[in-house]
Amino acid sequence: MLLQKIKQAVTSKVWLKLTIINIVILTILVICSGLLIYQTACFLVGGINDVDRSRQLIFNSDLLYFFWMFSGAAIIMGSLLFYKATRKLMEPIEQIKQSIKEMENGQYPYVIQNFSEDEVGQLVTHFNHLTLKLQENEDMRYRMLSDMSHEIRTPLSNLKGYLEALNKGVITGDSTLYSLLSDEAERITALFSQIDSIKEWDNTRERSLKPRKYAAIDELIIHVSRLFTMEFQQANIQFEVKTDPGNLLINQEGIKQVITNLLSNALQYYQGNEIVKLRGENNSDYYLISVQGPGDSIPESEHEKIFERFYRTDPSRTRKTGGSGLGLAISKDIVAQHNGTLKLKSNGHIHTFIVAIPHESTHETR
Repeated sequence: MLLQKIKQAVTSKVWLKLTIINIVILTILVICSGLLIYQTACFLVGGINDVDRSRQLIFNSDLLYFFWMFSGAAIIMGSLLFYKATRKLMEPIEQIKQSIKEMENGQYPYVIQNFSEDEVGQLVTHFNHLTLKLQENEDMRYRMLSDMSHEIRTPLSNLKGYLEALNKGVITGDSTLYSLLSDEAERITALFSQIDSIKEWDNTRERSLKPRKYAAIDELIIHVSRLFTMEFQQANIQFEVKTDPGNLLINQEGIKQVITNLLSNALQYYQGNEIVKLRGENNSDYYLISVQGPGDSIPESEHEKIFERFYRTDPSRTRKTGGSGLGLAISKDIVAQHNGTLKLKSNGHIHTFIVAIPHESTHETR
């Protein structure tokens, strides 16, 4: 039973294996080197003419005694040093092992302290980064589920309330009420449609952005802008479009969706009297597509967060402030698949969303 426990401890502890290996190697080296020195010393003393045989034997015996005494002391001290050094070296590995066990139980461990820059220290650094990233992703998933639940619950509650009132005869139906119920149903349909779009971009990104072909990007921008001209006119919002000519190898439907999402946001979140501007600018490295318009102030700390799924600067998510918070996430992903970037720049209440598609993407796309 005891031998079995010792065997199990040896096979399960890396630091114990390393300690035993080091002790064995140290023992072999000490004994071999000591015996070599002992034999050499005995040979040299035996070659001295003034030393008789009895004194030679006494010398050999004393030398052998000191050899075993000092060899044993060296092995014990070396073993203790190896043990301490190996345990110290393997402490981060043991902490990583315990952290992985905590993660298996659904808990996220504390950051492991790292005081070295060697391979073990680099391993700890990468593990800490991975743990923090997993925790961020987990927090984002929880937030997405909460936001999705909120988005769906609100129109469903409205529908349930009105339908119960109609069923009980508390209210009577008319065209205004039915239009309202239809709007709520449309909100739910639009939400699930965008969720499906997210799923499509996640699972089949490469396929979703093919085929690609050379297209006059300025004509594409103008085509999309014409679809919004009447909506801006009906909302009494000035809308201005200017584009430079340019040709890019792109997925036209994907880029159309990006421009559509940006213009929809400019229309939906419009606050002020300024002109909404759609620009297409061709420079040496990029073709820039920008949508500029007034709206509520967006803190700089939220400039990156607004591209996260379901994130919106208005936590109340009223009907007035509208959407599901998926459009910008989808748009950024589409642009990224074209090796481009989508960023937000704000000057007070004037916001500019800038899409930059590199010309190099016309030569090779992933």
